[in-house]
Amino acid sequence: MDVVLQDSHILFLGVLILLVSAIVMHYSNRIFNLSFLSIPAVWYFAYTVTIFIPSFFIFYERSGYYRYSFIFALASALVTVPIGILLASVVLKFKAQEIRQYHAMPIQDRPKDFMRIMNYALAFVIGLILFFSWCAEQPGPIPLLYLLNPGEQTLDLTLMRDYSLKLLDSPIRYLYHTTRDFLFPLLMLVAFGNYYYSRSKHSSSRLWFFFLIASSIFGVFFAGANISKSPVFSIVVLMALALFLLKGAKLAWWQILLSLFLSLSFPTVILMSTLGSYSWATFQEAFGKLIARVFISPSFVVYFGFELVPERVAFQGGRFMGSLAPLFGKEPSDLREYAIWYLMGQDHGTGSASGAFVSELFGDFGFPGVILGGILVGIVMQWIQVSILRSPKTVFAIATYTMFIYFFSTLTYLQIAGALILSGAPILWLLYKTKLLG
Repeated sequence: MDVVLQDSHILFLGVLILLVSAIVMHYSNRIFNLSFLSIPAVWYFAYTVTIFIPSFFIFYERSGYYRYSFIFALASALVTVPIGILLASVVLKFKAQEIRQYHAMPIQDRPKDFMRIMNYALAFVIGLILFFSWCAEQPGPIPLLYLLNPGEQTLDLTLMRDYSLKLLDSPIRYLYHTTRDFLFPLLMLVAFGNYYYSRSKHSSSRLWFFFLIASSIFGVFFAGANISKSPVFSIVVLMALALFLLKGAKLAWWQILLSLFLSLSFPTVILMSTLGSYSWATFQEAFGKLIARVFISPSFVVYFGFELVPERVAFQGGRFMGSLAPLFGKEPSDLREYAIWYLMGQDHGTGSASGAFVSELFGDFGFPGVILGGILVGIVMQWIQVSILRSPKTVFAIATYTMFIYFFSTLTYLQIAGALILSGAPILWLLYKTKLLG
């Protein structure tokens, strides 16, 4: 009886924390008003819907004391990150009204600037070189082309996908990742923004239209070439966000529905292909798997991180921070490898299991890391947003804003280093400050 009562109290506290954090977030960033679309708002809803709410279903399905550490850590992020955002707002004297004012102000830009066009063309050429280099280094057929081949398919698509990029034996594998997940999406956003702005000013837009088509062809193909489901989904979401911001935080209902359809189409088709059928029953199964991947798997993977640490794996003191591990005097380690080993046993093939930033912080430093790390994430998130909002509104500024919305939203399934460093975020910030692309 005591356990049931305790569990019911946890649900009540969870709802209370959610309500209080929502009030704080709305006060600081007006998260319930679409005309105030902000980086913290998208992070908050992504975290709440894909991590926090599903965590209670997992909590009541599981037994043992791990689940209490799990639910406390996830709930704490809804307190610590808003605290960090609020602290940054106070120090920077930021008012939520600045978000609306920024979205409402007109874009001030020069799409025909010669140096900007040349820098863009150079970046595009670099992307092409890396794309064709990736094609040349493939150990076998490109997975997407193999999948589209009407002939008999005898190769393992999962292995083809993993060895085409994630496990590709290449010294510049990270550059291929960056080109696919960062460079081409950024080039698409910049070309689209300049094309949209030129059209709105009734100015010649043929060059930027060419760049938009070219970057989209190579960007979308590269994103889907190894049949990973998330890169194409991310590109569609980024383009929809950019259009929303370019139109002054407005989007027609049909544009929202079209964006949802396009973003979910490629992952669904790939899943149906791997299931070997395109029937209605297969569509239902594939769509169910996709929904589970978005709304259940992230929180599910995080839970097993709490079963692992510290019961089976000791606190790592910074090793799980990836590329940030040297700052703590540690050699990098990967919680994903421990998680997939724990979930699937020794014979886990090429699989991996990514968890939200909370599991990484707990695995390294326990609850002090979760609390302090959450506050720091909130401070950085708000500082970046305020820096953009208080600078001139240009096409590249909108592209930067869009990309950082995406970067911080990936904290729901990536570690801090993966979401905010290896993603290309520092490169983007450098480009934004130097104005090389606008």
